[in-house]
Amino acid sequence: MADFEVRILNHDLEPIQGVRVRLEFTPLTRGMTGEEYTDSDGVAMFSGFDEGEVNVYVDHSDYGSYRYEDGGSITITK
Repeated sequence: MADFEVRILNHDLEPIQGVRVRLEFTPLTRGMTGEEYTDSDGVAMFSGFDEGEVNVYVDHSDYGSYRYEDGGSITITK
């Protein structure tokens, strides 16, 4: 099982706190995560999922597809 983070930054590359992040796994039969919120470092942590492809939703907007691995990080500029 993988542990990984999603980091949300503003256009000045500064972390944004309190952003709602939700993941949708590919294929869809793998489901979605519950909502997590970014901390003061702009990080939302996700644990216990198989490595693979995921669609990232930030405040209900689709921010694209990413591949994640155990210990990995996905960085999104909002």
